Amino acid sequence: MKITGQDKKIIRRLGIASLSATVIFVILLFLCIALNAGKLDIYLPKDCHASDFVPETDIVSVQAAPDSENHIIVIAEGHGKVFINNVTGNGSCDFEYVNVLPFGVIYDISNGNFSGSQYVTLLVHWYVLSIAILLIASFFVRCRTELFSYTTLFFGGTAVFLSGASLVMLISVINYIRNPETYFMMNIYSILSNSGTWFMGLSMPFMLIFAVSLAISNFFLIKHEGRRFPNLLGFILSILIICGYIGAIVLDRLFWSGSEQQIRIFNTFISVYTTAFVYFECMLVSVIICGLIAAKKKPSYHKTHVIILGCAIAADGTPLPLLRGRIDRAIAFAKEQKEKTGRTIIFVPSGGKGNDEVIAEAESMKNYLVSQGIPERNIIVENKSSNTQENMRFSLQKI
Repeated sequence: MKITGQDKKIIRRLGIASLSATVIFVILLFLCIALNAGKLDIYLPKDCHASDFVPETDIVSVQAAPDSENHIIVIAEGHGKVFINNVTGNGSCDFEYVNVLPFGVIYDISNGNFSGSQYVTLLVHWYVLSIAILLIASFFVRCRTELFSYTTLFFGGTAVFLSGASLVMLISVINYIRNPETYFMMNIYSILSNSGTWFMGLSMPFMLIFAVSLAISNFFLIKHEGRRFPNLLGFILSILIICGYIGAIVLDRLFWSGSEQQIRIFNTFISVYTTAFVYFECMLVSVIICGLIAAKKKPSYHKTHVIILGCAIAADGTPLPLLRGRIDRAIAFAKEQKEKTGRTIIFVPSGGKGNDEVIAEAESMKNYLVSQGIPERNIIVENKSSNTQENMRFSLQKI
């Protein structure tokens, strides 16, 4: 089905909303950094006092915040890295190490905080959540008419992925707001970089059950339909899922030593691997959701024709169970429509003759339809197609 004019308008508006959210996000991001530039809040351990800390150079100046003796306000006076030393030596903190970047942004090297980091964190979470909501809306609008298109599946998978990322970020934001003294941006970076590993851990029982169920289902498919490559795809997908988890477990338990740069590269590789696998999982979830929606859909009783797509037939030219199920469903729908509206359906069995088949799939379907009491005048045979695209094109030409 083609997207209706009304759905096109909704999708266009959702696209404009996504673009607007992106523009607003970029503008607010620059404003957050600009308005907070030149200042950084540092929260010290409870046994340290802000008045004891003095910068080693005049790149920054510091002052104790009026609200707490453990709270330092660092003010940029120049550019570069500088130590802020504890001149008394009292308490568990000996120094703070900051870097004043261009435009006055101050970066705390020890914990990853920077000027306005708390506001940027909230802003990023708002943006990711907004895009996820807009993608979910677009996904369900597209499901009305383009249920299994690549665009629909991409929207669904990305929406699931961003929803998971938004949940992880929400937990980080809540912890950051509740404990600003002990919860740093470095913690948030760590949580985000390891979110793929956590997501895989949470989803592993469900995905393994899915993989095993898919393999069992595929076994019965091959038993009834024969060993053809399309019938092996379920096994291949199951193996990929299981191997993906084995790879993640091996990487997680692998000890890696070396320079700081080498360790960062290794950790980045693990993060990319798990994130890519999680995105694959999200796309699979999108396919499953589309399948559930398709299973719930009931066609309206005003059809003139029903196209039955062919698949493998038995050596004697009769339909195998999978194809017979399609034909039986078409016959059942035709009977339901006849009872409810009195309208007769024309059957269009569609499928050519494969190299290993004695007759065309369409001829096999026609013979079965006739054996079930369907008059030949109500059957249009399309027996030249070799793929789904040709099924549709040649069938429409016949109709």
